[in-house]
Order: sequence, then structure tokens, then C-alpha cells
Amino acid sequence: MRVSARHFLTTMLCTTVAVAALSFALLPSKVHAQENLLGPLGARSDGAGGQGSSNMVLKAREMQYDQDNEVVTAIGTVQIYYNGRALQADRVVYDRKAKRVRANGNVVITEADGTKTYADNFDLTDDFRDGFVNSLKMVTADELYVASNRAERTGGNVTVFQNGVYSACSPCADNPQKPPLWQIKAVKVIHNQQEKMIYFEDARFEFFGFPIAYLPYMSTPDPSVTRKSGFITPRYFHSSRIGYGLELPYFIDLAPNYDLTITPGYATSQGPTGQIEWRHRTLNGAYSVMASGAFISDPDKFANEDIGRPNWRGSISSKGEFWLNDKWRFGWDGSLLSDKYYWRDYRLDNLRGKTEATSTVYLTGVGTKSWFDLRAYYFQGLTTADVQKQLPVVAPVVDYDYIVDRPVFGGELGWNVNLTSLTRQQAAFDNILGYNCDNLTPKTRVNCLQRGIDGTYTRASINAYWKKTFTDTYGQQWTPFAYVRGDLGFTQLDGNPADQFVSNKKNDTAARLVPAIGLDYRYPFISQSDWGTQIIEPIAQVILRPKAMQSGVFPNEDAQSLIFDDTNLFDWDKYSGYDRVEDGSRVNAGLQYSLTTNGGGYYNAMFGQSYSFGGTNSFTRGDMANTGLQSGLDRNISDYVARVYLQPVNNFAILSGARFDQKNWDMRQFEVGALGTIGRLKADIIYARYDAQPLLGLDDREGINGKAAFKLSENWIASAGALYDMRTKKFSSSYAGLTYVDACIALGMSVSRSYDTTSLKYDTTVQFQLQLRGLGVSGSPKEFTDKIWNNDFDNLNVTKPSSYTDRYGNLKTF
Repeated sequence: MRVSARHFLTTMLCTTVAVAALSFALLPSKVHAQENLLGPLGARSDGAGGQGSSNMVLKAREMQYDQDNEVVTAIGTVQIYYNGRALQADRVVYDRKAKRVRANGNVVITEADGTKTYADNFDLTDDFRDGFVNSLKMVTADELYVASNRAERTGGNVTVFQNGVYSACSPCADNPQKPPLWQIKAVKVIHNQQEKMIYFEDARFEFFGFPIAYLPYMSTPDPSVTRKSGFITPRYFHSSRIGYGLELPYFIDLAPNYDLTITPGYATSQGPTGQIEWRHRTLNGAYSVMASGAFISDPDKFANEDIGRPNWRGSISSKGEFWLNDKWRFGWDGSLLSDKYYWRDYRLDNLRGKTEATSTVYLTGVGTKSWFDLRAYYFQGLTTADVQKQLPVVAPVVDYDYIVDRPVFGGELGWNVNLTSLTRQQAAFDNILGYNCDNLTPKTRVNCLQRGIDGTYTRASINAYWKKTFTDTYGQQWTPFAYVRGDLGFTQLDGNPADQFVSNKKNDTAARLVPAIGLDYRYPFISQSDWGTQIIEPIAQVILRPKAMQSGVFPNEDAQSLIFDDTNLFDWDKYSGYDRVEDGSRVNAGLQYSLTTNGGGYYNAMFGQSYSFGGTNSFTRGDMANTGLQSGLDRNISDYVARVYLQPVNNFAILSGARFDQKNWDMRQFEVGALGTIGRLKADIIYARYDAQPLLGLDDREGINGKAAFKLSENWIASAGALYDMRTKKFSSSYAGLTYVDACIALGMSVSRSYDTTSLKYDTTVQFQLQLRGLGVSGSPKEFTDKIWNNDFDNLNVTKPSSYTDRYGNLKTF
């Protein structure tokens, strides 16, 4: 029984009956209310439970007052409303001499939060601290159920239910006597209001009415508690390297703003595991620290991972962010591992699927029309191909954007500044297809790509721009613009310059300047009808630029990703970073169509091409990574790019993009994906194919990546996901799970497989999940089931292969 229901009775009933006694003291001995509302009544109670001035509404068929015995009685469908609470009973009696309050017959107490308590009768002292209830049944606002033959309250805050039953499962509508899916029966169920805990003594845990466990003593937080020390849902798992495992988290609520979670575990093939997490929220921010480790009893299981024969493995991670004031915040997010395979082998849920551990510390400021960001990065590789000495330490990275807060020549004037410095211990090289770069000495541009220099590289860049958009009387939109880009770089190579593709100098200084002017043009034709609005929009852009004025060489560290598609067709500079700059004059043109229906549908398509017409086409000049070559922009007339977006309803969409060869219309890259929720199905799937780019070291890539969850019935959810490489005809990773969930329980099992490029074998992991609402898991039935439904989809950890991203951070896979 929730104490708040008892509190309502003790607070409200005494005041109500005391007021009634005083109010009717001068009336005849019998008064018929006949369903008339007697109130609102306002008075000051002189009883022991008086709370000062109280407003209430009392409704009953009959009110009686016995002056000789000092007894006030409300009879017949008694209803009392007070402070958002309600009491219903057949009869309510206040005996002032005995100092007892009794409510009899079909007693129902409804609290403001919706909790309902049912009983045959209540009998309480008039100070309302102690008393007892017979034949009690309670349903909380979150639909938790408590039943008892008799409940007694002592000390004002402890309620003892004799022969109590506790469950989150609602009674069967057709057969209320049928046992629920699970329930706890106990000789005593004790609710301590001060501790906000429920204790069970001599308890039996039953499934479908059959006892499966005897618990002499157990406890759980009461439904009002959102944070309480105790065990969290355990995690069961199995994999070929570590065997069968069990982790049992224990949450320690040290204070409202900080806590500690300790997770001991054991893996049958290796031994003990452990994890500890500290979380702390302050007045201006929050941070967390998590450390995990595992003892290794059979290192031979990891022999093919080239990590030696360690006695233990582990990691430490921390994340935090603090607001220094309303504009500035400081934070960090970092991890360190004993070895690159630890997270993968031990299947840490919140870290799984990463291809690298990225650690960063940052300071960010945001103004009305300005933005500042200072960062430092450290990378730890997690894949077989990663060589730690070839990964850079990047510090600092400074970005500053500013827009002048008033028009300049009627338009917008602003600038972007970037400063980047990085250090690497060993140069990183990749193969050009058909060659094995690792065994070649010396390495040349014909057979190798250089992904990073050894030594230190620092570059400062600034881009100042002006633009103005206006619309003429015909509806044409014109946007003239101008910008100037300047860069200054310093390179210090640790190795022999002859072994790298950057500069023939060990120490080199570079400078670069590119001015540009241009014009954007759009002419939207709009057609409105009864069923929707159509827009056909020709788009053209011309940019006039000379060849970059440059001395020295800039290594290309941050602009190696270049995918030409509809998203960057009209970018002033199509390179993804600052190390490369687009020069030479260019025209970009396209046609866009969009349709918005009155029913909520949206459709969009675009087709376009780019033309280099003056100066040097910068995409024909390869750098140390050959960026720009075989990109579709490396000819004066580019490949065609296209996009189609279809969203017939709000919860379903199809997106497709493609690039076609400008000479023969061969498809060079193609992507199509669909995502949405249709009835019981929730899915997200993408198919992609990319032609080989041998000068970039890339073979042809083709594959399907998808995940889906399907409600087989009201209670059963099937989920699955896979990444299939159509070139190798292998599943890179896959997942399947089956979950049962209802208003009181969630039980699930999942099997995941991932292809280990080290051992060239599949690693299989099996996990089990059990959650009981009301026992360590809070929330209403809908909140509980929705969380499981969403998690079954969002937690499909289908690992994507390491590849490259476009300038907007979109992952390009396969």
C-alpha cells in the first residue's frame, strides 16, 4: 500500500468529519442531504489531526449527529473531496469519545496521482497515525497491485500488510482469480514511508501461480522512488573467447546528484570481470567516470590478436560538460584501453561497434552571431588495420565563425577561422590497388597513397565572405557573393622527405591565397491546386576564381574524403576540409522538383552537373592521397548527380542518390534506403554500390545494411539486423532477437555474430534479458512497453565497416 493513500485518509477524513461534527452540532439529530452538495465547507478543526484552514466538498445521502455520544455519521454513497483526493464509502463514522474514525462498505480512496485503494473498512485513531484496514486492494497510478487480508499502520509511517500479494500484472478480465504472470506472496509486506522501501518477509516468487523461488527476505524501492540503491537487471552473455558470463550491477544512490554503480561479473573461460561507474551532477554541469577490467586465465584464447599474454585487460572512460556561463561551456569525452580488442571481446554494450576510441577535450562559446570551438583529440585504433604510431595527436583545433550584426552593403559579411596542429610518430601509407605498398622501398605515388605524415603539421586558415539575396519582380532569386581564402602552413618532417609525398624539405612553410566572386540563381515556378503544391526550380551557380596563388606544399590531412553527390553540388568549395582548396572557375547547374500534398506527403527530386571552364580544374591534381581523382569532378564536364526523396506519409520515407558517368551514363555510385514504421513493422534499410576507385586504393563496394523490429503480436517482438557484403558474399555482422513484453514483464534473448578479420572466423554472442516492472524498473505499463519496443530497434548493434564520410558527416559504407 502506498503511504500517500493512507496519508489522504488520515489527513482528509479527520478534518472532514470534525468539520461535519462542528457544522451540524446545532442541527436536528437527523438531516437528509438527498444528493445535494453541501459545500464547499471552510472551517478550522479543533481535533488532534487539524491542519488549520481546509476547503473541502462533502456529499452524502444522509448526515446524522449524536450529541450525547459525540458521534457524527455520514450515510449513503458518501463522497468527500479534499486537495485533489476523493473518498467514497457507504458509511463514515467519527467517534470523538473513542477517538476513532471508521469508513465502512465499498471504501475507495482516489489520490491526486490516480492511485486507488479499495477496502471493506478502515479503522484509524483520530490522530490518524495508526490503524488497520481489512480486505485491502490497492492499484497505484502506475498500475502496480497490492492485496492483503489485513493492513496495519504503526508509528505514523510504517504499514504492514499481512499475507500480502504484490505484482505489476493486472488481473485477468475473464477470470480475476487466475494467478498473474508473476507475483510475490509474503507473510508480511512492509512499507516504510520514511525509507521509501517495501520489504518482503517469508516471500514466494511465483510464475503463473507456481512458486519458483523462496526468499526469506527481499526489498525493493516503492513506486514513488526513481533513484534507490539496489541491484539492477543482470546481464547474461556468451562468446567463444570468454565463455558464458554473468554481470550483476549494483546501484548505490549516494545523494540526489551523485551515485556509484558497481558491476561484478564472471566469465567461465577467463575469470572475474568488473566495472565501476561514478556519476556526479553539479550546479553547472555533470561528469562521469567508468573503469572496467577483466582477469585473463586463458590468454591462448586471444593468441591471434597479437596482444601478448596479459593477466588482465581493461579500460577507463570519462565524460563531462560544465557551463562556465550562459555562453561558454567546457567538457571532455575520453577513453584509454589496455589493448585495441578489449571492448570488442567483452561486448561492452555502450561501447560496442566503435572502430576507434576518440578522446577529446573542448571549450565552446556561442554568441548571437558567433561561434568559437577549441579542441584537442587523441585516437586509439580498435581494428586490425590500425597502427597506433600512425594515428595523430591533434592539438589544438580552433574554429571561429563570426557574422557581422548589421548589413554591409546590404548583405551579410562574415568569416570563418581555423587553426589545426597535429603530430604523428610514423607516416601512414595505403596500397593503390594492384600493389603491396608495405613491401616497397622506396614508396612512390604510382603504388602508394600517403594518409598521414610523420612529424608535425600546423595550418591556419581564414575565409572571409559577403553575400546578399534579393528577389526581383518576376520571382527570380539572385544571390551575388564574394570570398577570399587564405592559408599559412608549417611542416616539420621527422623522417626522410624523400620517403614521403609532401615536400622535398624537412622543414617547409607554405602560403596560399584564393579570391572568388560568384552568383547563385534560382527561379521557382509554383503551382497550387486542391491536392497540393508543386515547385519546379532551375538552379544555376557561377564562380570565378583564379588558380590558387601558392608557395610551398600543404599536406592533405583533413580533406581526404570527397564524395561528389547532390549534397555538395552547389558548395562554393567541395573539399571536405581546409587542407585542400578548390580553385579555377566553375558553373554548377541543376533542376529541382518538389511536391507537398495536402495529406501530408512530401516528394523531392534533383538532377545536376558541374562544369569547369576557366583556369585549372583542382580535382585533376592529386595530392599525397590522390584526393579528387576518380571523383566524378576530375573532368571539365562532371558526372551527373541525382536525388529522389519520397515521403508519402509522416512515418515512412525512401531516399535515393546516384552518380552517373557523363560519357556513357554508367552508374558510378548508387544508394537507396527506406526507413519508417508501417503498422507493426519498424525498419531501416540501405543498399549501396560504389565503383572501384583504384587510384584511391578502393575496390568496388556493394552491400546491404538493415535492421527491423516486428510486433508478431501484442506481446511478442522479433528483431533482426545484418550487414551483408555482396562483394565477398559474407555477413560482416548480424543480429536476431526475440522479446516477450507485457505490462509487467520483459523477457528477451538475442544472438549476434560478427566477422573477425583477425582470426577470419565468426564470433558469436548470446545474451538474455529479464525485466520486471515494479521491481527495479519504474514507469507506467505504456512507458515500459514503449521503452522495450524502441530499444529492440535502436539497440540493433550492427557493426558498420570502417570507410569514409562525406563533408556533412554522413557515413558512406560498403
